[in-house]
Amino acid sequence: MSGGTGKPVTGDGERGSGWRQGPSVAVVAAASVSALVVVGLAVAILLLMRDPVGGGIADGGAGNAGDVSGVNADGTGGGASSSSSDSPSDLPSDAPPAVLEQCSDSGEAVLPRSGRGSEATSCEFAVAVHQAYFRTARPGDPAMVEAFSPATGQRYEMGCVENHNDGGIICRGGENAVVILY
Repeated sequence: MSGGTGKPVTGDGERGSGWRQGPSVAVVAAASVSALVVVGLAVAILLLMRDPVGGGIADGGAGNAGDVSGVNADGTGGGASSSSSDSPSDLPSDAPPAVLEQCSDSGEAVLPRSGRGSEATSCEFAVAVHQAYFRTARPGDPAMVEAFSPATGQRYEMGCVENHNDGGIICRGGENAVVILY
């Protein structure tokens, strides 16, 4: 017997009571989007938790996560002489605490400044990361950017995410490079 009762046909040609409909397209799509969001958050958390001083994933093996010689308690490099331009008194009052030296100020309304966040980062590279970020992403969005370092003559990939602790964007990568956009 065939008919539109919404029940499956059993082995004897009759519609049985065990009929079940599979998941709808909307449920499958929602599950897929949820999985992508979880993976994206995991990547962002991993980027934020990297140690900028102790040798992160992309340092090319140059650092050892346990080696803190020459590092101050606040995570900045110790023992190196610093010029007056990177003293905290010379930084703008809205500079995040992780900024060692302000490297540029475009005057734009959103994220106009770049700063060095580690001793391994040159100002020239911080400026290049700032420019690459704005070519690649909308302000505030996470992004992977590639920037050229005049100091090493090489290109480096940097992962940029929102700096939840201090505002702005923090980019990490290269060989212990940290750039703050604020």
